[in-house]
Amino acid sequence: MSTLRCSDAFARRRALPPVLLILLIIMQSCSGEEKRPILRLALQTEPTTADPAHAVDYSSGMLVSLTHSNLVRFDGSGRIAPDLAVSWSVSADALTYVFSLGAAGFPDGTPLRAEDVVLSFRRLLDPATVSPRWWVLEPLRGAAAFHAGGTFDEGCLAAPDSATVVMTLGRPAAHFLSLLSMPAAAIVNSREAARLGRDYGRAPSGSGPWRISEWKEGEAVILGRNLYSADRGGNIEQIILKIFPETMTAIAEFEVGGLDILEIPRTELEIWRTAGAGLLRQEELRTSYIGLNNRKEPFTDVRVRRALNAAVDVETIIAKILFGAATRSRGSVPPVLKGGGTGPDLYPYDPDKARALLAEAGYADGFEMEIWQRENPEAGRILEAVQAYLAKVGVRARIVTREWSAFKQAIDQGTPDAFYLDWIADYPDAENFLMPLFHSSKTGGGGNRVSYADAGVDSMLELASMTGDADERARLYGAVEERVYEGAPWIFLWFPVKYEAVSPDIEGYRMPVIQTGVKFTDVSFRAR
Repeated sequence: MSTLRCSDAFARRRALPPVLLILLIIMQSCSGEEKRPILRLALQTEPTTADPAHAVDYSSGMLVSLTHSNLVRFDGSGRIAPDLAVSWSVSADALTYVFSLGAAGFPDGTPLRAEDVVLSFRRLLDPATVSPRWWVLEPLRGAAAFHAGGTFDEGCLAAPDSATVVMTLGRPAAHFLSLLSMPAAAIVNSREAARLGRDYGRAPSGSGPWRISEWKEGEAVILGRNLYSADRGGNIEQIILKIFPETMTAIAEFEVGGLDILEIPRTELEIWRTAGAGLLRQEELRTSYIGLNNRKEPFTDVRVRRALNAAVDVETIIAKILFGAATRSRGSVPPVLKGGGTGPDLYPYDPDKARALLAEAGYADGFEMEIWQRENPEAGRILEAVQAYLAKVGVRARIVTREWSAFKQAIDQGTPDAFYLDWIADYPDAENFLMPLFHSSKTGGGGNRVSYADAGVDSMLELASMTGDADERARLYGAVEERVYEGAPWIFLWFPVKYEAVSPDIEGYRMPVIQTGVKFTDVSFRAR
């Protein structure tokens, strides 16, 4: 990860009217924000909720992670780190977890106790809560049965004293701590959650370093310090999460000093690079691919799937359409994760090899196919390039565009021949890129939308999920990655790379591997 910083203001051509830039400058100069250590960040979409049980979008997950604490959390590098729990132990059979809590409090001064953890987790699992993220706690003994309407297993969650939490699993789950680090597993003030019900999402009471002091609908969410949080540091007094649906408006706001950290869109990268801006760079926990329906002919033939991989010049698409903001993939797991694929390139661009494989499979004259996409201009440009490459080897591809809900329903049902999609990790673990995407039990809406089925892969994934030894687990995931890559269930494309610009007034900020890995308590303003 680069540690370069922005060293000056950016006064460059922009596609906004000059009068708007002037108004932004006037607004910024009159705001007085520069007199206090206030961190100003941009969100493209407004959070829908700050309730851990119902936060499913990026903005809501970020808000939950700032206002709540978990037993454990991800640090900036995506590793498990202490949060509420200062220590923990795991039994020899990997079924019992014991967490020892440190001192922490909610914004009203109420101390957090182990009972709050138990009640938060029971609330998440309770079918009456209707949480789409209840599965985060599915490894707990009896969790699925309780969520389905059965009796709660009192023994799976216990608080023997105010500072100890004991959890019992139904089976070993090596990634359990990663699950506990997700926003859904954040701990709520159980009394406030019970009092407010569904309204808790607008007035949350968590033990995170920040509390919501004001929510301006459609404009900004303003966070102040939680004085009772155990997570302290930096000199930031306030965070303002500004809502900017239009990217160019956010860029203009950054340029006049109204934002302190800005994600640079791919279409703007060349301008910023030309201007000599120092940018932070981080590979995303995301993989982009074209899924091939492994149940439909001719994609049932691995030679056809390999031919399509060899037919597409992925490197040129990255350079020309993505402006270099991606790394070509040789598997599904980003290299930033342990177990990520960095092995041999099985599918370099080779149209002659693609034609030979198609001929060997009985398709010397090619064939017709459809590639579906959701409505998205960049996706359209990408697929037009793919379409042109496939045409060179005789494959006549038609691009089908649908709005998101119709697109998702179709790919969940296995309707299209092929589709273009991203998979974004819920947590930084190779398991999250392999189990949902390639285990046969996850076919359809579970993540395996290409209907890939390999009994050997299933067995290795199940074994890895119960393997506590990190090196052995990584070896197993590496073996799965290699086997899947050879099977070519997708046209493997790339791992996107994210770039950010940072105000020169900010110090201590590093781009996290996963967004919930930054609390901004290590960030400070330099003296002005």
